[in-house]
Amino acid sequence: MKKILSLMMLALMSVGTAWADSEGETVSAAITSECGYATFCSNKNLDFSGVKGLTAYIVTSTEYIAHLKKVTKVPAGTGVVLEREEGEVKTSYDIPVIDTADPIEGNLLIAAIEGHTAEEGDYVLAYKSDVRAFFPAEPDLRIPAGKAYLHFNSDARAFLLFASETNGISTSLMNNEQRINDNAVYNLRGQRVSQPTKGLYIINGKKVVVK
Repeated sequence: MKKILSLMMLALMSVGTAWADSEGETVSAAITSECGYATFCSNKNLDFSGVKGLTAYIVTSTEYIAHLKKVTKVPAGTGVVLEREEGEVKTSYDIPVIDTADPIEGNLLIAAIEGHTAEEGDYVLAYKSDVRAFFPAEPDLRIPAGKAYLHFNSDARAFLLFASETNGISTSLMNNEQRINDNAVYNLRGQRVSQPTKGLYIINGKKVVVK
């Protein structure tokens, strides 16, 4: 258990934490992991529209699928997922602070402005076994300030597909009792399948179309 907790904390730290600068005109966001994604939140209203090489998303969801929806002007206290443009080598970005930003509806991400101690049902973005995903957080895992997380009160997901508006399903969310690289086949409801028929499945944390 302690080993899993340490791995999760390492993964959380590797995707970078963002903090406001002392001048209050910009907020610095960091994406240091090779996976190119990080969660983020701020106590400032922010405008991502002119930030080159960086895209901000909220997370919406239907059953077993977490969708990323692009946003530009983000109100204070809003959790987002940041994506670094493919091929981009920059790891730190200055986000302009704006006076106002309209509320964003339908976002499932919870902002950890001052940090958060994980509870049952919390999911955190991490990079594990070459898979970027929201993994179930171990109890008492400390989510750093400036990050964001997901929470489900019931119906715990064996995995939850992670998709964006442009590149579709990219990876899966699995619990800590499952090995990502076990060559097992899962359907979109997280059920293990011994003899897959035609359709979309998850194998080793990646989408596979069986024809």
